[in-house]
Amino acid sequence: MSELSTLTLKNSSRLARWYPWLIVFSGLLVLIVINGLTTSSLSVFDEALTREFNLDRTQLKTKETVTLTVAAIFILLSGFLIDRIGVKKLLLTGLVFMGAALGLYGFIRAPWQLYAVHVLLGLAYVTAGSVPVIILVSTWFRAQRGLALGLTLVGTSLGSAIFPPILNQFIENEGWRTTFLLLSALPALLLVYVFLVVRDSPAQVGGLAWGETLDELLPNEDPDLLHNGMEYRQAVRTPIFWLISACGLLSFFGVLGLVSNLFLHLRGMGFEAEAAASGLSLYFVGSLTGKFLISSLSDYADIYKLFPASLVGLALGAAGLASLVPSLMPWAVGLTALSWGGVFTLYNVLIIRTFGLKSAGKINGSISFWESVGGLSGPVLTGWWFQQTGSYQQAFGFIAAMIGTAALLSLFFKRLKPV
Repeated sequence: MSELSTLTLKNSSRLARWYPWLIVFSGLLVLIVINGLTTSSLSVFDEALTREFNLDRTQLKTKETVTLTVAAIFILLSGFLIDRIGVKKLLLTGLVFMGAALGLYGFIRAPWQLYAVHVLLGLAYVTAGSVPVIILVSTWFRAQRGLALGLTLVGTSLGSAIFPPILNQFIENEGWRTTFLLLSALPALLLVYVFLVVRDSPAQVGGLAWGETLDELLPNEDPDLLHNGMEYRQAVRTPIFWLISACGLLSFFGVLGLVSNLFLHLRGMGFEAEAAASGLSLYFVGSLTGKFLISSLSDYADIYKLFPASLVGLALGAAGLASLVPSLMPWAVGLTALSWGGVFTLYNVLIIRTFGLKSAGKINGSISFWESVGGLSGPVLTGWWFQQTGSYQQAFGFIAAMIGTAALLSLFFKRLKPV
């Protein structure tokens, strides 16, 4: 073993043995905070911000566009930094960005300051969000990696479920500015936890990845999974790299286009506001369930079959939403959510299993760039299509076709997989 850290566990092999699951818990905590507070949870402040700064709907929602745009611009850079300096330092940096953003939020006095704060949130999302956490957890697991990632990525949805009611209560009791100041303590506490607990690889605690034994290693195989896999320059020359990127662009375009317009779609079909909101809740519950169940299933099923099957389910769900048949809507929302939860986690399992971890930061960051391009354009183009036709039917039908195309492309993954 090399590079033992100050947290040397030579005399604590049992702790080293179970450390991978502590890393899973740590990743879950980070995603609950980072994803939960950079996406939908902060929408509970929208009414207060609208009153405070007299913002119209476009001005208000520009803040989310700023966050996503910054994330898309810097996602590739974060991938290079992961491979160069390690995940832990990047997570600490992201938590600093998050703490600064939430603290400064309580002092903003003009709309441009609001957008500046969301630049910091975008940087926090890209440096401490799902990409670095996925690589961290994958480094600690040779077996049951799908289960480990499924448990971790539940955090991407769990934060959105936990924070809104709590924050709403604080806003009513303490005011929105004080709530932000109190909230800034959360990433500060998590930063201390990550500094003390998280390590980049099992070698730093004198252990092995979960499911790995020295007797089972190949002759030239390094027990540290971070040293195994393809170089970035090799990966980008493979057809499967570009096929995965294309599928990511198509599916993220489709899903974010669907979800961002789902409430309005259901309202336009005649559903009451409460029923439409319940549809959104059903989506998030289904997505969370899919992330765990389908990712866990990838430990036992052929991922190169499971992934296309999940995309087919997603395409069928989108087609159901486009049908405009009210009785189909609950089933369509549920199928879309469950399938997307699977697709989202399987992308990450697929990338690691195909290319390894040696250059996982750059590879995952590059693929995530194309996913971000799709995610940025999906909501606005779907909304534009509605403006032209007065209905989401054609837009959602087009999305179903795009996701179906991604499913067809994914059938070639296994054939083109590098040896």
